[in-house]
Amino acid sequence: MLVLEGTFYRVIFADDLRYLLSGTNAPEGRFHHGGQSALYLSASPEGARVAMATYQRPDDPPRVTVPVAVSAARVLDLRLPGTLAAMGLSGYEPAAKWQEERATGLRATSWRASDAVRAAGADGMIYASRKAPELWHLVLFHWNLPGHAQVVAAGEPAAFQA
Repeated sequence: MLVLEGTFYRVIFADDLRYLLSGTNAPEGRFHHGGQSALYLSASPEGARVAMATYQRPDDPPRVTVPVAVSAARVLDLRLPGTLAAMGLSGYEPAAKWQEERATGLRATSWRASDAVRAAGADGMIYASRKAPELWHLVLFHWNLPGHAQVVAAGEPAAFQA
């Protein structure tokens, strides 16, 4: 496990800025299900833009990109073969097309990765972008609680450019 600190980026609807640090409100996603909490962040504005491409709709309200400072995050890096092996994962799990699986009623393969990381007691995990593997993202499962990752807004929102 490594301790991660730095500035990350979250894209959010402009009218929802008060929820910036609340995590996702979707009942399930790539790395959360069954009422689990998750705060999805990207390591760069470009990574955030790439990540959002799947979720954007033409009639969506305006979005903004907001820098978020992360400190004391104990995470597992699923880009590393040794971490994957230690977690009993093949490496396919984080990149699985979870929406397609769910649409057919299957349990999302990507949940195997996040469930394993949660079981290991990590605050979250690093994973490669599925669409641009040179980019990476961070998802936190525990934040702003004593003994866990801490996150705060770290700058002004900027208009999101798709």
